[in-house]
Amino acid sequence: MAKHDVPSEIIKFKGIFDMELLYKTMRDWLTRRDYYFEEPTYKCKPNPLGGKEDEISWKAYKKETDYFKFWIEIEFHTWERKDIDVIEKGKKKKMNQARMTIYFNSYVESDYQGRWNKSPFLVWLNNIYEKYIIKQEIDNVYTDKLHYYVLKLHNITKECLGMETKGSEYGDVW
Repeated sequence: MAKHDVPSEIIKFKGIFDMELLYKTMRDWLTRRDYYFEEPTYKCKPNPLGGKEDEISWKAYKKETDYFKFWIEIEFHTWERKDIDVIEKGKKKKMNQARMTIYFNSYVESDYQGRWNKSPFLVWLNNIYEKYIIKQEIDNVYTDKLHYYVLKLHNITKECLGMETKGSEYGDVW
């Protein structure tokens, strides 16, 4: 089992946003694309300066083929999160105000079933297969595809936060 890393993405945000909408939108995006989703960490603690500090981590994976699995790991970290009431379109709405950083890390896992780890000869054969035979396919198809998926999720997150840099030049890829 080898990991083929994909470039990471980061969002830094400070302002007013709807945490519930952000959470739901991102999770729905992952589940609609057949990603298995889990949340191994959800910490919420009071901040001595006021508000709350949250640490949330998500792991999502999708079996792309019998040999490749896509992994997306997302980490949220908020500081000084406070619940506030905002009047939007004439209606009162509960929202949040905070500083937040969201990290998007992803990688392609090859031979996720461990079929090629049963003997030293198979491990050697698999290394040759990945380094010389399908290296171009791994680099130009699978890691590329996952990178553009993460960029789409990144852009959806920015739109949900109401950031000015909405959209991407890579919106129609894959």
